[in-house]
Order: sequence, then structure tokens, then C-alpha cells
Amino acid sequence: RIIERVKDSKTTEYIAEHKSTKTTIPFIKNNEFNYASLIKFLGNGYEKWAWLIYIPIVIFIVTAVSNGANITDGIDGLAAGVSAVILLTLAAFAYVSGNVIFADYLNIMYIPNLGELTIFSMALIGACVGFLWYNAYPAQVFMGDTGSLTLGGVIAVLALMVRKELLIPILCGVFLIENLSVMAQVAYFKYTKRKYGEGRRIFKMAPLHHHYQKLGFHEAKIVSRFWIVSVFLAILTIITLKLR
Repeated sequence: RIIERVKDSKTTEYIAEHKSTKTTIPFIKNNEFNYASLIKFLGNGYEKWAWLIYIPIVIFIVTAVSNGANITDGIDGLAAGVSAVILLTLAAFAYVSGNVIFADYLNIMYIPNLGELTIFSMALIGACVGFLWYNAYPAQVFMGDTGSLTLGGVIAVLALMVRKELLIPILCGVFLIENLSVMAQVAYFKYTKRKYGEGRRIFKMAPLHHHYQKLGFHEAKIVSRFWIVSVFLAILTIITLKLR
């Protein structure tokens, strides 16, 4: 496939040699995090135990992102719109990572056949947009926990498959902020109740989108601004491709 895409024989030979390490040592090449490096203290052969680190990280990421999507699904059109933006970014990552020329130019790991995930991601985007037609304010249908948890889980798995899980805090920044707002609210309430005998709040209501509702913002305005933030974070995430 490399030979078919690159006509110059010398360039083909270089890419073939250069790309071979990208799939055989996936956690150490091209700015990708090497999970095995965390257990070097185990001595020789430590690489084979990298799964002890990777599996818990995968569980944490899937749980965190799926719950973030679930918590974000509190206002008409919010979760579906934010998810569509995230999925579009992941579709772009899947395409460039699955293309040997783009992967080499951007200095990222080349993963054969990963471009097929672009089709899957675009299908999900279509589903989100179709759902938004009826979920936009005032909503006629709701995705519920089944939809939001599944959507978040799929996003997490896609990020893991394209090997961009370390960019999740940026790309899924809205999910992260929503999660943290709930955690901070609950923790602060319990702390102040134990210390002062009366629970106090950081936000008027958690998660964060409800805080803005309590401040008097209309649902449509809150959703629009969260979408704008999502687009900004997506652009920032894509920029990291060349910055690296």
C-alpha cells in the first residue's frame, strides 16, 4: 500500500523503514506516551507488563468520559452538539493516522486501516445531528442515560483507538469541566458542613450548565456558548498535531 501511494522509490524505501517502528513499538514512537516506561523498575522484560498500567487507564478514561457525557446531558441539545464536535475531531485524527503520508508529515503514529474509523465517526455525527433536529430547544425527544453513557463510551474508545487519549482533557474539555463542577460542589458542601455545621456551595447548582440557568441565562444561549467552547477546544486539539 505504501508503494502504491508513493511513486518515488527512494521515498518509498525511507517511509517503509521509518514506518515499521510505528506499529511494532506503539507506545514509544512519535510523541506517543510509553506506558511501559512507568514500570521500568521491574527490570529486564518490563515491557510485557505494560498492560498492568494500560488496562486501569483505559477503564478510568472510558468511565470518566462516559460519565462526563451523561452529566452534560442536562439541557436540550447540549450533549449531542458537544459530542458531534468531538466526533468530528476524532474522525480527522483517524483519517490522518490511517494515511501514511499525512502521518509522516505530522509526525504521528501510522496505524494501518485506521481510516475506516472515519466512516464510523461520521455515521455517529450524522446520528447526533439527526437527533439534534428533535432535541434542540424545546426538545421533543431525549437520549436519556442509555444514549449519553453510550455516546461518551464510544468517544473514549475512539480516542484510545486513534492513540490520542492524552488529548482527551482538551478535546473533551466540556465533559471535564462538567465533571469537575459536580465533584467540587459535592466535596465543598461536605467539607463546609463538617466544619461549619452547614453545607455551602461553590455554584448555585451543579453541574455547571445548571449554574448558568440559575443566573438567568436562557437554555439556548447556554447551549450555544458551550458549543462555541467545544469548537475552540477541538481546534486547539487539532493544532497540537503540528505543534508536536
